[in-house]
Amino acid sequence: MKRGLLFIEEAIPELIFSDSLEDVYGIILSLMDKSSVFERHALYVRGSESPENISVLDEHSPKIVLDAAKAGREAGSGSERAAPVIVDGEVMAVIYAFQKEGQEENILGIIAELAAASIKNMEIKRKMGQSEKMYRDIIENAVEGIYVSTLDGQIIEANQALVDFFGYENKEELKKAGIHETYVNPERREEFVRTLMEEKKVRNYEIEYRKKDGEIVIGNEFASLVGNGEIIQGIIHDVTELKKIQREVEFYNALLRHDMWNKNQVVMGYLQLLSDTGLSEEQNIFIERAKLAVRNNISLIEDIKKLFSARSRQAEEVDLDRAMENVINQLLHEADKKGISIYYMSSGIKVAGIPLLEEVFYNILLNSILHSKCRNIHVSAIRKKNLCRIKIEDDGVGIPPEIKDDIFSRKVSKSGGNGLGLYLSGKIVKMGGGSIGVKNRVENGNIKGAIFEISLPIQNDFKR
Repeated sequence: MKRGLLFIEEAIPELIFSDSLEDVYGIILSLMDKSSVFERHALYVRGSESPENISVLDEHSPKIVLDAAKAGREAGSGSERAAPVIVDGEVMAVIYAFQKEGQEENILGIIAELAAASIKNMEIKRKMGQSEKMYRDIIENAVEGIYVSTLDGQIIEANQALVDFFGYENKEELKKAGIHETYVNPERREEFVRTLMEEKKVRNYEIEYRKKDGEIVIGNEFASLVGNGEIIQGIIHDVTELKKIQREVEFYNALLRHDMWNKNQVVMGYLQLLSDTGLSEEQNIFIERAKLAVRNNISLIEDIKKLFSARSRQAEEVDLDRAMENVINQLLHEADKKGISIYYMSSGIKVAGIPLLEEVFYNILLNSILHSKCRNIHVSAIRKKNLCRIKIEDDGVGIPPEIKDDIFSRKVSKSGGNGLGLYLSGKIVKMGGGSIGVKNRVENGNIKGAIFEISLPIQNDFKR
């Protein structure tokens, strides 16, 4: 490098780490003061309040300085020159100098470009610092525990929510303990890492953890591998209380179903004994009505049991043709009694695993058979992008307007039933990520039947 440029190279590290405009301008002036290149020099800064050794860039500045600022490039000739400091298209300052004879003519431009680069670098660092602070504040204030760790369990970073979740005093104490100390069952850690290595991420992964004081807590975790696959980023949501509530609800629900079932069976037995004692025709009518009420109670218990079963079971992929044909075969006798024909064309579609999906088809078809007063039911299925659209269409009386909007709610009850058949179907479909609806089939302004439409996901992207 030429001798006249050596002093610039020495100033570069200091300029790179500058934190303010004053620092940058001060380093530039100091750089030029120490140089043997210039006889005299000056710095004109736009918008400055004229700190020591710095002049204001305004209409009173020397003509050569104004020319450089206006043109956005070096001005002057020979030894007297002026070079603008340009950042993002804006002239921030102009450096003026009178170089000694025999010196490199472009040296002032090099200093101006170096000053501009330093100011730009300072702005980038400032914005990065603001972004980092913003994201760090978000993480620190999050209610979920957030962490970064290595595969072998070393905690690199954790927020306060995670520290509180595990019951430690501070982050340093938690980092010192490490991830392995928090697992109730160490084998679950191995399983968790193995799943991550295979799937690259996990969702809704429930793990029992042990707090510092030994208390067992349950975390629902989302985690993914980042970088070169050696770092884990994760979020842990505390579901301990939720799980306690769910277990209590399931216990009392099971207990209630068991007791109700047994008592209904006892009542049904006594009613049967009573009907065998030679009662009058009117008394037998009352007995049959009582039996119907008991049967409805038993059916209600079964429906509640199915709802809980749908929430807790993971179903495998469903062959739609096989499922639909199985349901239709179950209902053929009931349809024949009503003089109803059921038509279904195979689709070859397989849908995402949804527990009790056949129950959905059964309830809708049975509803059409019992209440539509139809002669024919047509069932079809088509694939549309990532969804399977199933249509169950009859040529009956249609859905009365007063119940159409509530047909999948618990408000609707028909023929003495408990009204949970279609409600149950709607819940099952929605829990499986699908949708269900009903409308009347209209021709020439007249209702010609009802159409039930079900949309189901072709595949389930949920991975656990």
